Amino acid sequence: MKSFINSLLIGFLTASSSAADKPNILFIFCDDLGYGDIGVFHQNARAEAGKPAFSTPHLDQLADDGIQLRAHYAPAPVCAPSRASLFLGRHQGNSPIRNNQFDKALPNQPNLASTLRQAGYRTALIGKYGLQGQGNSAQTWAAYPTKRGFDYFLGGVRHKDGHEHYPFDKIHHKHQRTEIWEQNQEISKDLKGCYTTDLFTAASKRFLINHSQNHADQPFFLFLSYDTPHAATQLATSPYPEGFGVKGGIQWLGRPGKMINTAHAQPDNYIHPDYVDRKWPMTPKRYASSVRRIDNSVADIRQTLVDLGMAQNTLVIFTSDHGPSQESYLKERLSPTFFQSYGPFTGIKRDCWEGGIRPGALVAWPDKIKPKSITESPSQMHDWLATLCDAAGAPTPAIADGVSLVPTLTNQKNPPISTIYVEYYHARTTPKFSDFPQAQQGAKRNEMQVIRQGNLKAIRHDIQSAKDPFLVFDLSQDPAEKNNLAGQAHIPSQSHWLAATARLHGQESSAKRPYDNLPIPALTVEQPIPGVLRRSRKGKTPYASRISDAVPADVVTTMFTEDLTGNTQFSGYIQVEADGHYHFSFTQGAKAVLRIHGILTLDSDSAQPAHTWRKLYLKSGLHPFTLNVRTSGTRIGSPLLWEKADTQKLTPIPATALFHAKR
Repeated sequence: MKSFINSLLIGFLTASSSAADKPNILFIFCDDLGYGDIGVFHQNARAEAGKPAFSTPHLDQLADDGIQLRAHYAPAPVCAPSRASLFLGRHQGNSPIRNNQFDKALPNQPNLASTLRQAGYRTALIGKYGLQGQGNSAQTWAAYPTKRGFDYFLGGVRHKDGHEHYPFDKIHHKHQRTEIWEQNQEISKDLKGCYTTDLFTAASKRFLINHSQNHADQPFFLFLSYDTPHAATQLATSPYPEGFGVKGGIQWLGRPGKMINTAHAQPDNYIHPDYVDRKWPMTPKRYASSVRRIDNSVADIRQTLVDLGMAQNTLVIFTSDHGPSQESYLKERLSPTFFQSYGPFTGIKRDCWEGGIRPGALVAWPDKIKPKSITESPSQMHDWLATLCDAAGAPTPAIADGVSLVPTLTNQKNPPISTIYVEYYHARTTPKFSDFPQAQQGAKRNEMQVIRQGNLKAIRHDIQSAKDPFLVFDLSQDPAEKNNLAGQAHIPSQSHWLAATARLHGQESSAKRPYDNLPIPALTVEQPIPGVLRRSRKGKTPYASRISDAVPADVVTTMFTEDLTGNTQFSGYIQVEADGHYHFSFTQGAKAVLRIHGILTLDSDSAQPAHTWRKLYLKSGLHPFTLNVRTSGTRIGSPLLWEKADTQKLTPIPATALFHAKR
């Protein structure tokens, strides 16, 4: 087959001239695929060392065509909170979906799909979802994908629909029958012999072909969410069909009982020929074949983009929701040790060690990203909302936590620094794998909390009280987290890590933490100046949005918005005179978002506001804040109100309590 680069150039020459400057976006998301499962990340090195290994040649090609994000983190080590943070652009300290809150409704707030659709994109989700809320149908699920910004949906709605990979055929019987929905219809009765990796690949290709034929003047956002290699470790029906692209590979046929061209053979039987004769147990052969099927599918979809003339203007992202698991519905249990699916790290799914939360990512964007690039710069999935808004030329919602990764992807100088923060609860232990450090083998999980700053990672597990100490590791020297550096003279103190995490953790009533009431320390600010910085941007937006520091600011001592339709952003510091609980609220009618430190404090702008009233325990001193107000030509004076817990009187923050810093 001719090289992908040559194919891409041919496709580019035949592309229509109507493509806008906004890139198409293809986001490919796997389920339980570990960092170590990718060839360029780890499997290739294992093969060279003569250890059991499998290959991912097409993912390796994706890496060669773009950039490897080797320090890309999941928001949590299990699927639901990870996906929620990805969609909402908020880390787990600000997310409404945490821990094991499967099937909880994604709130009606700005997210990846809704912001891109408002920016003119045609949006689709194909594959696993799991954030629909209570109900039993597209009509009754409050957060069904088409109610959260997706124009088109085909896939598994409920959490349990992602565990087995033949919607029609009964194979393992561990879970109830898998449902697959397309728009408002449940279609599993028509999917005899359909393996979900193939089904979702065929549906994605059909979407791309339809888009090229009927929506060529509109960019697309396709979120392809595979439910493999998760759980059942099931296999495809047959070899991958010859060729890739529009006329080859997996094809959508659209006939009940033969929906796709691989739905004609015995289910769950195809071992990839590279692994048939290996002297491995059957379960690793199954796992390697499952991942190889994803690898082929990625090549098939990318070639489809080439054939349609859309590859040159498409940003492709590939990653996984968290680390690898040891789940399997086979008699022979799946062990991630066989291929070292967690890579050079410690931990698996449900661990907050690196192996559980660091899946890495591959990104290609022709003419934007230099081929064969590698970055060790840390990033996290909540950064993708800001990144894709940046790429699309859309305003970034003020409710989002992340930063744009476009400067990192395109090798610009001084890219913004990502916030790497994880919190999660699971009442079991880290597996006792022999290649894990002795101290981590069998370690209790329970309440866990992680923050990374530079090369240093601070983690605490089995947290019993708010001030339990952190372990600290230098990941540049110790990716397996063997050597705890806490207490050494050159390492920040425990008070540093406690303060840093307290400034990111927003309380969530459905996921209480031992550190919920930890006081939030103030910052030391040299020569604070009275007043705050105000920036304004005219123009109607569908949500309160950030305003770049590049926009000129004036200094005001009273927070008010001008008579304009647009956004106003106030930033600076609030002077707190005494330790205590402080209540915050907005004046009636204000559409605004308030952030204090890294905590999403108030939101009255969303269709389902995140927090309309909030209480924080603040230590005396200066606390940074950003207030974004969306207006419609009406001046709003003093949109932000506060009170000390003992005053019972909400009042505007006085000018004497407002400061900014020298620049």
